[in-house]
Amino acid sequence: MGGHRGYNIIVVGGGPAGLTAAMMAAKEGFSVLLVDTKKNISRQTRPCCSMWLLEPGFHNEGWTFDEEKIYFHRNDFCIPYTGEVIDLYRSVRITAEGHSMVMGKRLTPLGKVINKQQLLQDLLGVVEKVGVEVRPETTCLGIEESEDGVKALLRHRESQEWVTADYLFAADGVDSRVAASLGLNDSRKLIMRTPLLEHYYADVKTPYPDAWVQFVGDGFNGVSGYMLHKPDFGGYHNVYEICALIPKGSNLSCHGAMQCLLEHPTVKELLSGARLIKKMGCKWSIWSPIKSPARNRVILLGDAASFQEAENQGAIMCGYRAAKAVAAAESGDDGFAHYNRFWKESFEFNDPQILQDTWKGFIFGYLGQENLNYVISLADGLFLDGYINHFKFGNTILEFIHSQMPRIRKERPDLAEKIIDFEKFKVEENIIGEV
Repeated sequence: MGGHRGYNIIVVGGGPAGLTAAMMAAKEGFSVLLVDTKKNISRQTRPCCSMWLLEPGFHNEGWTFDEEKIYFHRNDFCIPYTGEVIDLYRSVRITAEGHSMVMGKRLTPLGKVINKQQLLQDLLGVVEKVGVEVRPETTCLGIEESEDGVKALLRHRESQEWVTADYLFAADGVDSRVAASLGLNDSRKLIMRTPLLEHYYADVKTPYPDAWVQFVGDGFNGVSGYMLHKPDFGGYHNVYEICALIPKGSNLSCHGAMQCLLEHPTVKELLSGARLIKKMGCKWSIWSPIKSPARNRVILLGDAASFQEAENQGAIMCGYRAAKAVAAAESGDDGFAHYNRFWKESFEFNDPQILQDTWKGFIFGYLGQENLNYVISLADGLFLDGYINHFKFGNTILEFIHSQMPRIRKERPDLAEKIIDFEKFKVEENIIGEV
């Protein structure tokens, strides 16, 4: 296992992917160093919906939750989780004028909202128990590779040092410093980067406790956003996360966008009597995915190589498979090839057609506010069959719109032509972009 080096494996990043990778690698018998920039590694400091999507076959996996564990059926492993969950049965898209499109399942949940901070605490507890060396407040500034190992330049407060290892796992997020230092982002396309701000409110009373609610269009004082029920924490109850999304070309700050959303009568009514308890913000980036994230002696995990995000469940899968890849490599097998095959087969964004279908969800922005309100009004009182899956919900929406085309052609022939022309519309150039 290359014990002549400082460590067998350095894991950069203490999120779900990094903690799972460190835990599993230590269980395989490797000496592991985990570093993270945060002082309190298990504290959630960035916005995250924390939805665990349950569509059969999503990420080529299936899951079961019990009181203290989450089981991954296809990959055949489990992780600790002692937190609460919120079952989601619906996604609800609301216009400023009060029309709504409801999509979901009546009897089975589309997903669960987990307590991400509890997930991190549970994983970190096992990581420490199995003997991983954990260094908080430590940033990886860059790495150098050789044929038989890697070395990482680590900064802790005011001091820096080079640390050597046989392998390195980069689990440092969507704007991975490790990926950038290796030049792996040079051939990727940065599709979008925009600031995000989330507010957490307690004592919220809404008719949507089992739904992911999206405020669609720009009728909410020029912005859009979403609202999501979260597990209780810290003595707070009926907790909801609110996020405002800044449209392309807007001069609004993230704080200004949030104020616009909160001042709209629909949102104001939903939050009547609620208490603001927490704020979190970040830069949200979307990159084109890296096709082969395992190369030489480095494996990029989860969001570090993904399109938008791998979701918490996907990040954990990456951590597990990375540890197995190194174990296989040390046994003489081509473990990195196995990892790249897993990556390609598990994540939908690696399929060009599925990735193209993702953009169909942006048809609401393409239609314009008046047409959007009209289209959503056609769904009032209906329950569309579908899932919370950003790769597929655009197809579900378009299928509904096409089912209404005879009526649309009769009542709004110009809109019918606009819908037909949507296939030619360059979403990346018109709906989203650098803010």
